[in-house]
Amino acid sequence: MESRIALTWGLSSIHGWGVFGVNLVKELLLNRTNGWPEPLLLNETEMQAIHEVYHPMVAPLAKEQAKLARDSAQIQQVGLKDVLVLHSSGNGLIRTPVSDRYVGERNFGFTFFEETNIPDQAIEHAKSMNGMLAGSMWNARHLRECGIENVECIHQGVDTDVFQPRPPVRRFGDKFVVFAAGKLEYRKAQDLVVAAFKEFITRRPDALLVTVWQNPWLESAQTLSESTHISTLPDFSKSPADAMMAWTQSEGIPKDAHIDLGIVGNADLPHILCDADAAIFPNRCEGGTNLALMECMASGIPCIVSMNSGHLDIATSDHCYPLERQSPVDDPRGRRQIWGESDIDEIVEQLDAVYLDRARAKEIGLKGVSRMQEMTWAKQIAALIQSLQD
Repeated sequence: MESRIALTWGLSSIHGWGVFGVNLVKELLLNRTNGWPEPLLLNETEMQAIHEVYHPMVAPLAKEQAKLARDSAQIQQVGLKDVLVLHSSGNGLIRTPVSDRYVGERNFGFTFFEETNIPDQAIEHAKSMNGMLAGSMWNARHLRECGIENVECIHQGVDTDVFQPRPPVRRFGDKFVVFAAGKLEYRKAQDLVVAAFKEFITRRPDALLVTVWQNPWLESAQTLSESTHISTLPDFSKSPADAMMAWTQSEGIPKDAHIDLGIVGNADLPHILCDADAAIFPNRCEGGTNLALMECMASGIPCIVSMNSGHLDIATSDHCYPLERQSPVDDPRGRRQIWGESDIDEIVEQLDAVYLDRARAKEIGLKGVSRMQEMTWAKQIAALIQSLQD
């Protein structure tokens, strides 16, 4: 196998791709003595977006990347000897400019996508790669249906040293805390959370919604305008957390029933999750297994989960509270074949089930912990390396 594995995406402690990259780099460095390749970064990494605990690990790689970029600035396409390049892509298998610029001895596509319309040109380009890695079973299946044969599913992992059951600190008092995370957009279904929680709090006035809903990409946040369950969008001219809470108040959630925490780094989440009584993920589609869901399950939180797309790879009635009633999502552009619309009444019913039977909720939460112990980053990266070797 090549001596190095190159990543075409940037590292971060805030979004999914970035967290995957941080953990891939970490595992590659930890396993150098086992003959694993060393990491090589091809995309610029902003150190302020990475938790400080990882700075000593990432800083030398970032410095190397900056030098490579300077030295090859005048070269249109850079061939990397003894390097395997992982080329990241999303919807439409659209690659980054970095992927167009660097070519390795071997080149593998790595994709998480939610939209099912993939252009013919992108399909042909994927066929020319040494192989394709997909973040969920349905992603892999869809690629094969498009005629791409050399495909393997590689799931995300979870850091069970960081995300594990912890005693509560009761920062929210005696509230019944419902946690919800994911960047604000139609696909992540915050509109369904708002509509369901508005109903739930009329039954359980001691409930508190705690969210991490920040989205730095305004265009995707505005896709919430498609929803028929809300009447307004957040005022993005305000500070992010204030905008989110003002929005939910305008939608009928009482002022003291919602706290948005703003931007929270991945490594800081455990200190919040320890106080959550339930987590809710009615997402309309996930290209992967939903990193936030995995982290909540690993923390022992009973999770209410939409049974569609990538969620199906990890969620069962044994490990979570399933949202089984999934209806088709409006699809005017023919790109949402796999999406599912959760039923608001069922969301409220499952929230109430957690509220009323805390013993059963704890049992389901602990089963989620056991499931996530099978999907640690160490195990998932080892599966990735084995796939690339094979």
